[in-house]
Amino acid sequence: LVGNHEPEGPMGAGEKPCTGQASAVFVIGLVAGTGCVIFSKTLFELKSEGLNGELLPFKPQVFQSWLMFFGMLFALPMYLGTEWLRARKARHDPALKAAMDAEPPVTVKTLLMLGLPAVFDLLSVLLMVAGLMHISASIWMLLRGGGIVFVALMKQFALGDRLTPAMWWGVGFIALAVTMVGLSPMLAEAPAPSEGDAAPAADSSGPLAGIALTIAGTFCQSLQYVYEEKVMAGDVQAPPWLLIGMEGFFGTLLCTLVVYPIAQIAPGPDHGVVESLPNTLLQIEHSQAIQQMALGFCVLVFILNSFSVLVTFMLSSVWHAILDNFRPITIWMCNLYIFHATDGAHGESWNSGSYLQLLGLGVMLYGTAVYNGSVKLPWSPDGENLLGSELFGGAASRMASPALARSPLLTGARLSPLGGAMATSPYAQAGRPALPLADPLLPAGR
Repeated sequence: LVGNHEPEGPMGAGEKPCTGQASAVFVIGLVAGTGCVIFSKTLFELKSEGLNGELLPFKPQVFQSWLMFFGMLFALPMYLGTEWLRARKARHDPALKAAMDAEPPVTVKTLLMLGLPAVFDLLSVLLMVAGLMHISASIWMLLRGGGIVFVALMKQFALGDRLTPAMWWGVGFIALAVTMVGLSPMLAEAPAPSEGDAAPAADSSGPLAGIALTIAGTFCQSLQYVYEEKVMAGDVQAPPWLLIGMEGFFGTLLCTLVVYPIAQIAPGPDHGVVESLPNTLLQIEHSQAIQQMALGFCVLVFILNSFSVLVTFMLSSVWHAILDNFRPITIWMCNLYIFHATDGAHGESWNSGSYLQLLGLGVMLYGTAVYNGSVKLPWSPDGENLLGSELFGGAASRMASPALARSPLLTGARLSPLGGAMATSPYAQAGRPALPLADPLLPAGR
């Protein structure tokens, strides 16, 4: 399914052709990514009978986090299946057998070390899921794009990877876009209360809390990525599907044994605690819609993670940037359609704040393009190669936003999904041995 591609150079050089397979992967990744967020938000909009016998909103943030990690668990069977296929093929392919023998072994220490970034990921997921309860899915997705700002700052000051002046301009535009998107809910009209429902509060503490939680979640996620690159690079040698599966394993374990017990005793709005598990299970039992949406969300998480791996290896960085930038657009368009199709029961309406949000979306797309080097600033010197500048050691080509939007352990790995030659991610960083490499003859230092 994935050919043997060489690492990609600066954007625009050595572009991988957009084949039929790559196009299908792109579309499936876009649909799964869009559906994942919409299903997650819709779950919070459903109601079901709870412990008190009344219809209650379904807002179990810990359950959704647990469900997401559980969906990632299915990457482990995918990893085991591909390894079995490779081993079977290697019986009649001496070259493949030699390549497999040269790959670093997956040890118990490797598996245990993968649990460390899962703590950061769990915290970021809990914060971002809690934020999604208070703001629209499109605003939430756009705010997540602001994670580039955090990671870029950490790249510059924690990892010592200098940003080009153009990249700093891109970071500035993205920060401005996040500010605009964050202010847009304050301009929106409060929805009229439906019959039997209490009138909404006049203050904007709900959206403000959602924005703050989402930004805090993106900050924790950027800490995870920088930690993986700074601390774990070189120590962890694991294929991408194993990385995803073990993250799901540790996340599910932590949610079940740590987060849920704390949520059962910590004071909160769900029958006196942060999240009442008996109430959550009863609501799931009483609502077929919740069961279907939860199952769909779990499946979409698995598809999204699996195809994110394939997109990383099959498509160039340009197409990867397009995929990242299209998700907020498709999520917003789908939610606007869902709002009209369901007579306002679900989705998002167009309101006075949507104009500022739309402007923020445009600024974010422009800022990301500037950061990636896809767009040259009007005041930049003619002929400047933004992504391959020798002045900055070609750093921009490996710091483009698609790489910053994903774990360094994933983007630096190699993949052989269905047996055969290994493919290298176009985001693998030249000179950084730290990320999983199958060739033991590669230099061990920077």
